[in-house]
Amino acid sequence: MSMLSVEGLSKRYKDHRVLDDVSFEIAPGEIVGLVGQSGSGKSTIARCILGLERPDSGLLQWHKASLADRAVRRKARRGMQAVFQDPRSSLNPRWTIRQLLSEPLDNWLPKERPAARSIRLRGLLDRVALTADLLDRHPHELSTGQCQRVCVARALAPEPDLLVLDEPLSALDVSVQARLIALLLDLHRSSGISYLLITHDFAVVADICKRIVVLDQGRVVESGNVDAILAAPSSSHTKALLRDVLPMPEWAPV
Repeated sequence: MSMLSVEGLSKRYKDHRVLDDVSFEIAPGEIVGLVGQSGSGKSTIARCILGLERPDSGLLQWHKASLADRAVRRKARRGMQAVFQDPRSSLNPRWTIRQLLSEPLDNWLPKERPAARSIRLRGLLDRVALTADLLDRHPHELSTGQCQRVCVARALAPEPDLLVLDEPLSALDVSVQARLIALLLDLHRSSGISYLLITHDFAVVADICKRIVVLDQGRVVESGNVDAILAAPSSSHTKALLRDVLPMPEWAPV
């Protein structure tokens, strides 16, 4: 059963076609990687899914209902949350972590009592391996890795079914990336939450995803099971991406 369905998505900016007939699905509990080089249209897909951009054509469905319908879009806002590339630009520097985490809860649980809210906020930080003493600090007092964990905690606050992760690791150094990948996998195992992981890095995809969609210049050039594609990619573009990040497999020319 499909939770999110993208069918024939196309988008053009002036004379430049950014997306061309893009289709894929995400099932409940599934981790799907959307892979491509910079400018391939990955983030535009995310923005269309999240309602930040309007596609020129195509159909976006959430639990088989069209996201073009305002009532469906309103319901999907809680079930579909996002984590973006730069955590510091995603967090209001004037707000404390308490305020940042409370903002989505004010929308979904406006009548929650202060004591219950305090317990919930501590629980959110605990889920992303941060301590409650950070609640009254500001983003500039935290490391970049800690800020990204706060972004994950904020996205988890409405208890969504799907996280759209748009290059969530690219602002982090390698060791911090590894810890965040481990955290995302732990959250997936404990809650069954689905991810759409948008990245240019096949090594990350190999670590976390079960299925991938490969983009080139706004078109899907390959999709399927990660292990099968890593073993025998059919697209020359996929092969080129793999050579940049993974050891040379048997199919690579010498």
